[in-house]
Amino acid sequence: MKEVISVVKQARALRTHDRVLDAAAYEFARYGYVNANLQRIADRIGLTKGALYGHFSSKEKLAAALTEHLSRSVRTLLDGARTSPEPATSRLEALVLGLGQLFETDHRAQAALRLEVEAARAADMVAPLLSDTHGIALELVAEMQRGRHCDEAPPAEALADLIIAAFCTALWAGACAGPDRPGPSVAAMWGVLTRVMGTRASV
Repeated sequence: MKEVISVVKQARALRTHDRVLDAAAYEFARYGYVNANLQRIADRIGLTKGALYGHFSSKEKLAAALTEHLSRSVRTLLDGARTSPEPATSRLEALVLGLGQLFETDHRAQAALRLEVEAARAADMVAPLLSDTHGIALELVAEMQRGRHCDEAPPAEALADLIIAAFCTALWAGACAGPDRPGPSVAAMWGVLTRVMGTRASV
């Protein structure tokens, strides 16, 4: 009987842990790190602040949990783009669309992206997620150009810059449009980019 009670308590604690992360994601996405408030997070899910501290002892640790979630998710996509046996064109498309799906559907990732960008801006640097993605995109575009699977005239770095800029613009526009007026999806932006880049099918 004690074992059953213990399992039930653990399951309840895990559910509460997830609810705290979801509430924190909403708070950080809306207010950013500096203006986020632990009391609002607790109120949002009906916890006391003391109960919230039982799961995360500080705002810093809550933010770290979200950014770690983002890091794992993005690393999986970047590793796939780097190591997949598929042609560079397919790998670049999978990377861009995978990132788009992540940020368009995962509110924890959305919040963590804001946290990463804010921290990078405060340190006067580019967010590691964006610089890493740009690096992989640059490698793939260069490979596509060598194989004549896209326009060889523009510098590969300029095309990689364009991909990252379009990706960020689609995310920003979608966030600003609101639920009643959805902004352009990353998939739609990618369709435009492939035409701009003169992408040709790999053989």
